[in-house]
Parts: sequence; structure tokens; C-alpha cells
Amino acid sequence: MGASGAVMRRGLLFGIRAGAIPAGICAVLWAVIALAGLFGGPVGSTFDKPVAGAVAVLGSLVVGAGLGLVTGVVLAVAPPRVLGSAPLRGLTCFVVGATLSAGEVVVMDVSSEGGYGPVFLAMLAMPVVGAVTAARSRSIAAARLGPADRV
Repeated sequence: MGASGAVMRRGLLFGIRAGAIPAGICAVLWAVIALAGLFGGPVGSTFDKPVAGAVAVLGSLVVGAGLGLVTGVVLAVAPPRVLGSAPLRGLTCFVVGATLSAGEVVVMDVSSEGGYGPVFLAMLAMPVVGAVTAARSRSIAAARLGPADRV
């Protein structure tokens, strides 16, 4: 299980990095709104609540880690024919990435208490996450690819 374990580790590492992007954006947004509320009065945003900010940041990290782990598991158990074909591997990872990024929509819905802006942005990011996952599929699956496939 050495190659499969390496693929899952690479997938998890990719997912944590992918989840850190929206988590970082949410953390900065949360901090700016909290500071604006301290210095300028109420801003009327749902992100000024500490629980909503924590849900946004931690939820984004969890969604990213889950996305990467599932991508790694899919590539670890995929048949060699799927791994050897870049279009099949990319399409598989695109579907996994775009589908699992729906978790970010749920996180934004919960943290913004039904705000349309964050949910809409998370929905627009779904195909982008799928495309990035597909583009990174070769590097995630590199441990299982043979020497002839590593170009």
C-alpha cells in the first residue's frame, strides 16, 4: 500500500492547501469586519459574529481537506487505465473536485446565515475547484504512475 498511501497523502496535502485559500479569505474578511465594528460602530454583517467567522474558517479547511483526501482515495483505487489516460484522470478529478466543493457552499450558507453573496461566490468557485483538481491530478497520482508516464 506504499504507492496508494503516498497518493492519499499527496491528495490530503493538496486539499489542505486548497482549503486554506477560502479559509484565509474568510479569516481576513472576518477580521476586517470585526475591526470595523470596533472602530466605526455596527456594520450589519453576519460575519461580525465570532461563531460565524469560526465556522467559515474551520469549515473551509475541513471541506478542503475532505476534498483532497477523497481525491487521493479515488486516485489510489482507480484502475491503471484511468490513471494512464490524462483525459480520463482529469475528468474523474474534475467531477470529484466540483462535487465536493459543494461543501463550501454549505459552509458559506451556514456562516453567512443565508447571505446571497458568499453562497453565490462559493457556487461560482465549484467549476474552478474542479478544474484545479483536474490540473493537479497528475502530481497527486505521481506515486502510482509508472516511469514512462512521468514526463
